[in-house]
Amino acid sequence: MGATNCPETPRQRMISMMYLVYTAMLALNVSAEILNSFITVGDSMEVTNKLLLDKTTNSYQMFAAALKGNPDKVKANYDKAMQVQKESKAMVNYIDSLKYALIAHSNGLKGGVEEAKKLVAESYMNIPKKDEISNSVNFFLGSGAQDGSAGNALKLRQRIEAYQAKMLALCPERNRDAFKKMQIKTNGKYKNEQSGQEQNWQVYNFYQNIVVADVVVLNKLKSEVINQEYDVVNNLFSDVSADDFKVDRMVAKVIPKETYVLQGGTFEAEVIAAAWDSHTALRGTCAAGNITETDSGTLRLKIAGNAVGKRTYNGTIFVKKETGEVPYDFSGEFFVAPPTITISPTNMNVLYLGVDNPISVAAPGINSNDLVVSINGAGGAIRKNADGTYTANVKSQGKTTISVSAKVGGGVKSLGSMNFRCKQIPKPIVKVGNNQDGKIAKEVLISAGGMRVDKGDFEFPVNFSVASYRFEVVKGGDADIPLNGTGNRFSQEMINKLRKLKRGNKVIISDIRIVGPTGTMSAANTSLTFTIQ
Repeated sequence: MGATNCPETPRQRMISMMYLVYTAMLALNVSAEILNSFITVGDSMEVTNKLLLDKTTNSYQMFAAALKGNPDKVKANYDKAMQVQKESKAMVNYIDSLKYALIAHSNGLKGGVEEAKKLVAESYMNIPKKDEISNSVNFFLGSGAQDGSAGNALKLRQRIEAYQAKMLALCPERNRDAFKKMQIKTNGKYKNEQSGQEQNWQVYNFYQNIVVADVVVLNKLKSEVINQEYDVVNNLFSDVSADDFKVDRMVAKVIPKETYVLQGGTFEAEVIAAAWDSHTALRGTCAAGNITETDSGTLRLKIAGNAVGKRTYNGTIFVKKETGEVPYDFSGEFFVAPPTITISPTNMNVLYLGVDNPISVAAPGINSNDLVVSINGAGGAIRKNADGTYTANVKSQGKTTISVSAKVGGGVKSLGSMNFRCKQIPKPIVKVGNNQDGKIAKEVLISAGGMRVDKGDFEFPVNFSVASYRFEVVKGGDADIPLNGTGNRFSQEMINKLRKLKRGNKVIISDIRIVGPTGTMSAANTSLTFTIQ
C-alpha cells in the first residue's frame, strides 16, 4: 500500500501482500468465489486486531501494578500512558465508525451504522454489495472532482496525522526516532501503478476501490494505530526503569548543602551512593565529622567549621549487597571564612533626605532570607523589597548606620555595619532649552515654550518641575506689567509677548520656585535674564 515507511513485521508484510494480491485480482475482474475468499483477509485482520488490543490491555495492567508498587517513580509515565489509551481509543473508534458508515452508505442500509455493525458482526461475507464502487468512492473522495481534496478520506488523513503527532510527543525522547519510522506515512509521493501519475494519500488508498477493499484498508490502518499504541505504552513502561542502576558499578558522591561556611557555623552535606535505590540502607564513617542516617536512603555529613581556611575531609560509605557490605571511599573540601558583608548604595555613596535610597546587602554564603538589616540615626527607616534589595529613608542631615545580622545555627549573629552620610538633594538648575541667560533669538524662547529643570550630573532617580515664577519683558528701558506663571510651560499671553519682542528687548524670569520629592524649594538659580538678538 505504501502507507508506512518502516521495516514491517512478518505479520504486517503478510497483510500487505494479501491486500496487494487482493486488489490486483479485483482489477482482473476475478470471479465472485475468489473475491469472497479474500474476505477472509478482512475477517482475519479483525481477529488480529482483537489480539493486539488484548496485548495492549495487558501492558496497561502491568503499568497499573507498577504504579501501585512505586507511585513516585511510575506516576509521570503512567499518566502519559493513560493519555495514549484515551487518544488511541478515540482513533480506533473513529476508524470503526467510518467502516460501518461506508457499508451502510454503499449498501443503502436503512438502519444506518447500527445495522451495518450487526450485519458484519460475524463476517464481512454478509455485506450485500461487496463489489459496489461508485458510492464507496464518493464516500471517501466526495462527489466532485474526487482528487482527494474533500470527503471522508481527507478527514481520516487529518485525524491520523493529529493522532500520530500526539503519540510522538508522548513517546520517550530516546525512542522517538525509531517510532517515527513505524508511523503511517501520509505525505509521501504516491503514483498510480498503471499510469505513473502522482497521487495524494487519499486517492492512492481509496480511488476506484470496492466496498470490501476499503474495509481491508481501514482494518489495516486500525491495526497500525493499535501497533503504535502498543509501542508507545511499552516504551513508556520501559522508560520507567531504563535509568535504574545496575549493580555492577557505583561511585560515592557528596552533595554539600553549602561550601562556604561562616566561622562558628557548620558544614552540612548529603553523602549518597549514586544510582542506588532509595530504600537501600547505608552506613558511613568520617573522621572529620559526624555521619547520620536519613529516611531516604542517604547519609548526612556534618563537619564543624571552627577554623578559618580550607578544610578537607574523607570517609567511607558501606553499601549492603547480597554478598555483604561493600565499602566506597569519598573525599572533598570546603572553605571556612570569617563573617563578611557587602553593603553599598545602589546609586551613590550617600543617602539623600526625603527619597527612597536603594540599598544592596549581601553576605557571602548566607541566604538572603536569613539576613536581618536595620538602620540607626538621622530618623532612618529601611525596608526589604520583593527582589531582595532594600530601600532606606532618612529625614535629617548627618550620619546613619546600617547594621546586618544573620540567622545561623538557631541564633542571630552580627555580621557588621557601615556608616553613611545623609545629605540634602543638590539643587537643580532651571533652563529654557539649554540656555540660562545671555543673548537669545526670540524664536528659541517661543519654540522652547517654557522652562525645564536640569539635574546636571546628579543621576539619582528623582524628578523636579517648576512650581511658580514671575515673567516680564523690558522694551527700551520700559518694563511691561509682570505676569505670574505656574508649571513648566509659558502661558499663551507670555508667548504672545515674546512674538512682539525686538532686538535688544529683555525677558526676565524671576522668583522661580521648583517642586521635588521633598516639596517646594528654590532652584540653584532663582532668575533668568535673556536679551533678544
